[in-house]
Amino acid sequence: MKNLVAKMTVVGVRPDGARVTLTVEIGRPYEERDAWACPIAIAPLHGKLADIRGTDSFHAVWLACTLALKLLDNLKSEGWRLEYADGTEFPIEDYKASLAPR
Repeated sequence: MKNLVAKMTVVGVRPDGARVTLTVEIGRPYEERDAWACPIAIAPLHGKLADIRGTDSFHAVWLACTLALKLLDNLKSEGWRLEYADGTEFPIEDYKASLAPR
């Protein structure tokens, strides 16, 4: 992806033990008509997804990051483990804490 804003690599461990390196990429938001859009990809599972649209550039980036976290969390609900390359647990709950209403 061109013009990366953020990139994260997580190892997904399937229920059968197979390991998959997941690369989350968020691209630079761009203005389009009356809204802003932000590219997102989660390779190799989702590749490039449809660009996420928001009311301004901040909103578009926020929504793209939120979608990435939700898709990673869905893997956990399917029985996957999420880890860093060194085998330590990826703290998705810490990332998701900012999404929860107080």
